[in-house]
Amino acid sequence: MWSAKCIIDDNNNDDEESLCYDESRSFSFAQQCRPLLVANCSDYAIAHSNKRLQPARHVNEVSFLPHIQGAMRRLRLTQLLRLQSYAWPHLNQGAGHGAVIVSAPRSGRTLSYVLPLCQVVSNTLTEHRSRTRWCLEGPIALVLVADLVRVQQLSALCAAMLRKSRNEEWLTLVLTVPSSYTPEFFQRLLNGVGCLVATPAQFLWVCGNGLKLPHLRFVAYDDADLMQAEQLKQAHQKLLLLTNPERPQLVISSQSYKPQLLSKLREFNSQPMVLFGDVLEAAVYGGTRLQISLQQRKAKCEEVLRVLRQRPPHSHRTVVNCQSDSDIRELVETLVSHGYNCLPYYQTADLEVRDHVHRWMQDSRGELLLCTDHCPELDVRHAHTLLHYSLSDSWSLFKLRHLALADNLNNQLAATDLKEQTGQQQSEQDRLLSLVLLDESNNNQLPRLVDFLQMHQEVDKLVVQLARSIRMQIERTKSNEAALCDLLLSLGECVDTQCEERHQLLMHDRLLPAQMPARGDVKMQLIRVYTPTHYCVRLLEHLPPGGCWQSLSRNGALELQLQLLQSQECVRVWPPLVKQICVYRNSSGYERVRILRVDPIAQLNLSRTDLSVTVQALDMDTRQFTTTSGKLFMCPEQLQDEPPLAIDVRIVGVVPYTGERNWHEKDGKQCETWLNSTPQPSFLQARILAALSHTLFVHDLAVTSYAPNLQLHVRSLTICQQLLRKQLAKKCKRAEAKLLKFLERDPCQNLDLPKTSELPRQKLNMKTETLLKGRASIFAKMALQLGKENRLRLQQKQRELEEQQQLDDVQTTKQREQLQQSEDSLEALCNCLMKCTMMQLQQDNKENGLLTKDCIENMPDASLKNMTRLEPELEARPGVTNKLDAAADSVIEYTIHDIQIQFQLPSNVVRPEVIYYQTACTLELQIALPEDMLPYEVLLHNGCCIVFRTLPPAMCSTTPMYQFIVNTHCHFVNLSHRMQGRTVYVSVLKALAVPYPLDFGFFKFMKPHYEKLHRMEKERRGRLKNFESNLLCNGYFPSRVLKRANSSDDLSSDDQADDPAVSGRERVERARDDSEFIYS
Repeated sequence: MWSAKCIIDDNNNDDEESLCYDESRSFSFAQQCRPLLVANCSDYAIAHSNKRLQPARHVNEVSFLPHIQGAMRRLRLTQLLRLQSYAWPHLNQGAGHGAVIVSAPRSGRTLSYVLPLCQVVSNTLTEHRSRTRWCLEGPIALVLVADLVRVQQLSALCAAMLRKSRNEEWLTLVLTVPSSYTPEFFQRLLNGVGCLVATPAQFLWVCGNGLKLPHLRFVAYDDADLMQAEQLKQAHQKLLLLTNPERPQLVISSQSYKPQLLSKLREFNSQPMVLFGDVLEAAVYGGTRLQISLQQRKAKCEEVLRVLRQRPPHSHRTVVNCQSDSDIRELVETLVSHGYNCLPYYQTADLEVRDHVHRWMQDSRGELLLCTDHCPELDVRHAHTLLHYSLSDSWSLFKLRHLALADNLNNQLAATDLKEQTGQQQSEQDRLLSLVLLDESNNNQLPRLVDFLQMHQEVDKLVVQLARSIRMQIERTKSNEAALCDLLLSLGECVDTQCEERHQLLMHDRLLPAQMPARGDVKMQLIRVYTPTHYCVRLLEHLPPGGCWQSLSRNGALELQLQLLQSQECVRVWPPLVKQICVYRNSSGYERVRILRVDPIAQLNLSRTDLSVTVQALDMDTRQFTTTSGKLFMCPEQLQDEPPLAIDVRIVGVVPYTGERNWHEKDGKQCETWLNSTPQPSFLQARILAALSHTLFVHDLAVTSYAPNLQLHVRSLTICQQLLRKQLAKKCKRAEAKLLKFLERDPCQNLDLPKTSELPRQKLNMKTETLLKGRASIFAKMALQLGKENRLRLQQKQRELEEQQQLDDVQTTKQREQLQQSEDSLEALCNCLMKCTMMQLQQDNKENGLLTKDCIENMPDASLKNMTRLEPELEARPGVTNKLDAAADSVIEYTIHDIQIQFQLPSNVVRPEVIYYQTACTLELQIALPEDMLPYEVLLHNGCCIVFRTLPPAMCSTTPMYQFIVNTHCHFVNLSHRMQGRTVYVSVLKALAVPYPLDFGFFKFMKPHYEKLHRMEKERRGRLKNFESNLLCNGYFPSRVLKRANSSDDLSSDDQADDPAVSGRERVERARDDSEFIYS
């Protein structure tokens, strides 16, 4: 909990050196992983520059501001990493000093530039404070990151390192681009920003709105290899235009090296530096040739001899790496027999052999050094040829082998001649060589090696296929099974080489459960919204192609059976096994989960409750979380075979509108708000594109609701259309193609993807004894093509006839229902009564004409103008006059000069659903419309008639118009209305504060609000009861027992209920008191 002083002072200047940035967002030092404890940190670094570099040996040798040193102490940065020993002294020298940092994540590369960045920001702020006038505009530092998650991490880290003076509330230390672009964001930019953290897409949008960078001093590209190349290129070009002529410092961090990074750095800084924490990437930068040779074990020695003949050890210092001492002995025998001098360095080597190695480093004299990975005391740096007789046990050890080439790597920054810089003067014999010899016994590292080589050079297709098959075999043999990568399921690709999730489909991913549909349409119930394209649902019904809707059976008592386990003695799971279904105990009860990952277990005999286990929920939702083994219990056998109730649904081909790879958290919440605001009851409906055992892939997701007035299901919301309209997403065919390619990648079992556009092909059984040649073959091909086209045309016509027949059947059914409804006796009676009323009103109007005059005088000016304008507009439209004339016989128009009652509705007029109730002073109406923001009019005519109608668009005459006229037969004073969402709320003020005798049962579209009416009736009875009690207490009449259930003043009677004349009309039931209900 923050102290009161931290809350009052928002400038990070409390006496205890608190590093909070603001109240809502603070940097959690406890959650940050110590870089010194991570295995990715290397004790070795390779740095090249166009001048001599002097690395720091201790943290005290690097000068930082006091508040930055305090933050370093809280991060426990007491030791200096090898990357930071080169980066901090170089970047602290100021303008013109930039760097490209290539290293693995969590190796200290982020702090290598964040601390110098904060130093530059603090010094610049100090300079502006010393001036008489504050003229800071725009950011001082700019950090471009790959995704939105990284935006939050970098902004929190920079905020922890920065300070601002007291009473500088206008100054923003760290600013991020919000998902909804507000004027407050640009206001902060104008007032001055210390550091702006954004993605390339967000930065391009800000530049399009007139961003200026007059005081930009530091720019960083974080994880440049994970950004989209086109967006990074555009952002770089924008920075070149906005920072001319004064260039800021540029730092580029990446996991892999590309020559384009070095060219970008040279455009900004005159004294660049290339810093490598990854030795293998440094070898590629220095011009090393990487080759793979697939040989049998017996032929590997012959391949080594061939390379030695091409690159003699006398002119090329050669190191041969083996996996064990036995491999060294085997290779030494072969080499000595062919006349080569060998220097084997076994793991049991003594000081004499080590002295021999030191002499070899000074002058090799044609000897070959053979060693293993378990000899860290060897410090070889200037070899020319590196032969990998066998691969290492781990990928990190294999990369460390290339440290032997470090001193001979080509420094591209120190080259002055362009030809020397590009390496054209070096022949193939002079270039450094790293050759990997693989056989059938040590090829487990081949997939990762092929992935690395594919980023830098072309690889043989056969080698790529072999690596893919080895990777799949390794995935099948793994005990732990990670879930499929989320980016892979959304975009079809994952560019993060350090991603720990699974990127290959396994056999069980394609085995669909019994109730899992593979094609057709499905109805679903929404459970949870993860992102705008990722949902958790429950399947309700399935519509197979050419079939009818089928209900998908599920165990409805599954949740109840799980909750009954609370009364039983459950047994804990030990040892937890991958793919095992067990029961997880949460705060509210029990739920089924599947185990995905288990930490290594040292001793199986000792049961532990603190073992970390990663699981995935099956029934409540599909979330993945980490728990401990103490919260997992054995699942009953009858529940283990039950299929999961929850399943994932993903929309294919929809990506964020800004071009990011992941979605903002607010976008998912916005979609959840849209779905929850739809009329209930509703369900989701989609057409299946592809299916896995745990995920359905669809093109779109629609929300379907039931309209009781129309007595049919209406589509109220389409997710893709809503996302495109609100500019939250855009279509991407490239992402869709990549995803479908990934789903079809496995050659063992192709995914069944229904293609509706392709017709089933028929094999032609044509047998000919002789082959056709010349013009005969051409005519034969033409005949086959014409026959195929005719066959497709006939099938298309047949399909159109079937669809037309279905439409005709539906229309015929609707006409029959309408005829049957019109023959209803009650409707006929109502129509007759309305006709009689109309004739009576016509006769009264002809006698006095007072009603017409009164209507015109009381009608508002806006409505009068609209109605007078209606007639010339209809005459001006082509084709409208004939339709009105044709309908004049059946429809009586409502005009100003001849007001009549409309007893038959036109085709474009619909009655909306209206819910009504009354309070002591008002009559409340709730009018439900199909869409929001519809223009409408509400009038109170003659103090008793309520008129409502929607205004159709001017250019569309076929749009349905929702209107009604209700005569309350009661006197009202005033009317007010408002619209919220799709509902119009109308409040009519009564002339007297008494309950009005409302009887809207004649109008079928009027529905009473029973809860409100019951509450009002209960209050009335309470007041009556208090009045009677007061009379009894004062002795005005003798006490008596009131039996309300049988009293004569009851509002409903059995006689009226049995009367057939009024049984069909809708009426408001009397709200009964609590004492009248009998509870069994």
